[in-house]
Amino acid sequence: MKISPSILDADFSKLGAELDSIKTADRIHLDVMDHNFVPNLSFGYPVLKNIKFPVETEAHLMVENPEKYFDDFSKLDKIIGITFHIENTLDRAVELLKNIQTRGLKAGITVNGKTDVSILSDEVLEATDKILLMSVQAGFGGQAFMPEVYDKIKSLRSRGFKGEIEVDGGCTLNNAAQLKEAGADILVVGSFLMKKPAEDRAGIIEEFQGV
Repeated sequence: MKISPSILDADFSKLGAELDSIKTADRIHLDVMDHNFVPNLSFGYPVLKNIKFPVETEAHLMVENPEKYFDDFSKLDKIIGITFHIENTLDRAVELLKNIQTRGLKAGITVNGKTDVSILSDEVLEATDKILLMSVQAGFGGQAFMPEVYDKIKSLRSRGFKGEIEVDGGCTLNNAAQLKEAGADILVVGSFLMKKPAEDRAGIIEEFQGV
């Protein structure tokens, strides 16, 4: 199983050391919140623009008007993809996906924890490179895992979606194997990893990758 640590819970006063502790991960996940689409506010481009990431990065935009962020976030170090939420872009999702793809990046669509995947039209499934399924409600860390995500993964696979499926929220070593069996490709891991001592993180990452 691939793993993409979220640095939302990282100690930004020593970010270099924090990133070094997760350098064996497959990807790094950037949770961007604007205090509008979701209640919380997180880091933005000004904080991230000078960071040198040890591995590929992906930006998860939990924001209103995500297209306003595409120019800046496409400049980040080792950025390979940008995802945005379907809930506030339903009428223009395909257009926004193509906008990201013209920048040479993978374009992804995110489905919130309480949103049914039936919201994704066949047209959107054909246009997107990946789907990020929230197994919590976007905007807060440390929430309980929503088991409905297993059926969401299976539903997307049954509809013929062959792109990457990523799961974000409450992912641990206790549910990684079941998520993989359902059809997930990569897990976003936040507090389960980043609240552990830095010296323990490489071993935890290895355990995930061995699932």
